[in-house]
Amino acid sequence: MRRRDADHRWWVLCTMIAVRAMVGIDALVVLVALPAMQRGLDASGTDVQWFVSAFLIPYAGFVALGGRIGDSFGHVRFLRMGIVLFIAASVAGAFAESPGWLITARACQGAGAAFVRPNAETVLASQFERRERGRAVGIASSASTLAVGLAPLLGGLLTTTASWRAVFFVNLPLGLVCLAALHVLPPADHAERTPVPWSSAPLLVLGMGGTVFAVSALPEWGIGSAATLGVLCGSLAVALVTVVRELRSENPLIDFRLFALRSFGGSVGMLATLRFSAIGFQVLTVLWVQDVLGLSAVEAGLLVLPLSLPVILCGPLGGLLYDRAGPRTPVVLGGALVFAGTLCAALTVRLESSEWLIGCCATNGVGVGLAVAPLFTEAFNVTPAALRGQAEGVVQTTRELGGALGIAVLGAVFVHVRRTNLAGLIEQDGRIPMSRLPLVERSVGQFVALDRQRLPAGVPADLLPDLKAAVTQAVAAAFFVASSVVLVASVVSAFLLSRAEPEKNTAAD
Repeated sequence: MRRRDADHRWWVLCTMIAVRAMVGIDALVVLVALPAMQRGLDASGTDVQWFVSAFLIPYAGFVALGGRIGDSFGHVRFLRMGIVLFIAASVAGAFAESPGWLITARACQGAGAAFVRPNAETVLASQFERRERGRAVGIASSASTLAVGLAPLLGGLLTTTASWRAVFFVNLPLGLVCLAALHVLPPADHAERTPVPWSSAPLLVLGMGGTVFAVSALPEWGIGSAATLGVLCGSLAVALVTVVRELRSENPLIDFRLFALRSFGGSVGMLATLRFSAIGFQVLTVLWVQDVLGLSAVEAGLLVLPLSLPVILCGPLGGLLYDRAGPRTPVVLGGALVFAGTLCAALTVRLESSEWLIGCCATNGVGVGLAVAPLFTEAFNVTPAALRGQAEGVVQTTRELGGALGIAVLGAVFVHVRRTNLAGLIEQDGRIPMSRLPLVERSVGQFVALDRQRLPAGVPADLLPDLKAAVTQAVAAAFFVASSVVLVASVVSAFLLSRAEPEKNTAAD
């Protein structure tokens, strides 16, 4: 191989690292900026949930389609298109003047990311021969994961020194550099004209989005209202039709038959559960430490670093445990640590202590780090070689759906408990009309951010401790729900995951 070709491949590797980092960083920098976004756009608690869910749902629904379209029409071409959509949506989000505007921009970001991520992975793998591919993918994973791990701190710095809008502008220069690199040093591209199931992805997005919307709207509509039941039943019906349609198709977008593999189903279910817990925990943590403890965005970014950095450090240990003992040991141990960390946070959050929360975050991060790599590896190993491309789509879709449901369910618990507590407080105090409840809900964080000046909703200053306690109790309730879900999933996965050692459990290649 000529030296020029070898150098070209490593430049492509650097470009793909930047592409992966751009998408991964965006998710975490936005989390740290959520309280500032809520205050800047006067958004409700449900709006804040959708600032995150609006990204996850299109990503989950279109990521498999993005890979299939790349297979048929060229991975480099659709990688470029995905980057353009992603950075255009980022700029639109930076100029958002209302919650609806930002939610729409986030949805377009998610759709762009769905075309970026699978095609970037394929472009990277295709540039290297088999004997070098593992090294290249390892370098890319380590570099992009390190960048993503530092994203909360970056988000805090941008929000504190500039504005929450800066967390979206950061994607513009990075995306333009990636597009320029792809133009100057275009990777080799191959396409095989195969049928693309175009209609499956919109149905997936409709079914998932409607379900998440109905769950997140429970505090507003009520669990037994006609609106809730109508949207929920309609969305579940669309999801069921989509599953049946995919099972009957000879060319499915998502091959749900893979769930017949017991260990595959256990792995994917646990991955979705960890995502369910992690996203909800992160969102509520950054909201609570800024709205109740009064930490700055930079301090909040530093505080949640123990959630992300241990994943990088403990991932190799989880892989080592998997190689020696199979999937059950690292997954059950990791699940137990996530359960313990989340439960500890639920019990100690009332102390309003950031020190306790750091320990809980670190415990969670170690648990996720131990479990995630073995779960991905087990799902890959038990899948027949001919279906591993399909398995990637199933894993990514289910995992991101878990994250969206985590935001919806834990967010609904948080909003419901907070609203109930605040309504009781207003009724007992008697100085505030009940009609001002929505304003009171949004005023706690604004009051803390304004350094104990007059509350924006006109709430007496002596109510601040009770207001903060109401928010804290709501966060604790959501953490209790998250820990319960992780406990149940850990027990179930312990029975579903294979006992066999990896080499005896790997599907034939």
